[in-house]
Amino acid sequence: MKKKYNVSIIGATGMAGQQFMEALVNHPWFDIISLHGHSSVGKKYGESIRGLTSFEYPEEILEIKVRDTEDIDIKSTDIIFSAIPSSQAREVEGRLAKTTPVISTASAYRYEPDVPIYLPIVNGPHYEMLDVQKRNRGWEGFILPGPNCTTVGLVISLYPIFKEYGIESVHMVSMQAITGAGYPGVPSYDIIANVIPRIEGEEGKVIKETKKILSIIENGQFQLPDITIDCKCNRVPSIDGHMESVFIQTQKEFSSIEEIKSIWSRFKGETSGLGLPNAPEPPIKVFDDPYRPQPRIDLSEKKNGMYTFIGGVEKTNFKHGLKYTVLSHNTELGAGRGGVLSAEYLIAKKYL
Repeated sequence: MKKKYNVSIIGATGMAGQQFMEALVNHPWFDIISLHGHSSVGKKYGESIRGLTSFEYPEEILEIKVRDTEDIDIKSTDIIFSAIPSSQAREVEGRLAKTTPVISTASAYRYEPDVPIYLPIVNGPHYEMLDVQKRNRGWEGFILPGPNCTTVGLVISLYPIFKEYGIESVHMVSMQAITGAGYPGVPSYDIIANVIPRIEGEEGKVIKETKKILSIIENGQFQLPDITIDCKCNRVPSIDGHMESVFIQTQKEFSSIEEIKSIWSRFKGETSGLGLPNAPEPPIKVFDDPYRPQPRIDLSEKKNGMYTFIGGVEKTNFKHGLKYTVLSHNTELGAGRGGVLSAEYLIAKKYL
């Protein structure tokens, strides 16, 4: 890489924004030139961070003044990382993308026909749709959103099996950490010693996003796979990590569970071998221990936030049936750090 990229972060003080910050501070490819927000405008970043974090920010970062999202130096900014709420993203990201690449955690543009839902480990080549998007909209920049955090671990676990055997159906039950609700999140009285069996809008997002990420592109359009997908999403009192029980039926027969585990273990993904600072290599870690994965154990080390963990792999009583447990970090791989990985991939592919 010949140059460092100047980046600005909007929504920098919230939970997803802090994940962008933690991934970008001291990053070898990026320089943070400005931070932007709404309620914290004029305050120092160190005075504005919402929620608790153990990350040790350099003093010069803590001293940066948070500026309004209208106040971005477009001429000096190469990439904008956006962690603003979806309710604001439609207008703000659309305005900024007219001139500048925007990599986002928001859902505002995910379901547009010319916008990839980007998970480069799986669908890295979908960046070709960005040229379609730019032509359609007359933009110099683009909008590139990542998936919903619940979709991430599911799709990474499905993809190697989908490529090898095809998939007939997927049924998933999620157990989602409270940080998935952002800050301040779920009221403590609601979630302590409790499980909430509904997350508004979540199930529809997972179904639509899984199909779009697994799609192929033909003539500038996403061709969705013919897979039956259904899910039930639950909020549980873990801090980080979305765990999912997944039941799938493959189109082709597989010989054994060991064969399935081997396919996951050998999976490298699109981001491997490119020297990307945040790429998990290999992307998937498979357990033989039937009591793993577990969020408190497997996500305790910071470096584990970009891996997808799979365990409890068994055949089912259905034809070509398979069941397993998958765990991924909702605010790292599933949000800010995953967005930084997207930027790294585009740079490695010389798109940025």
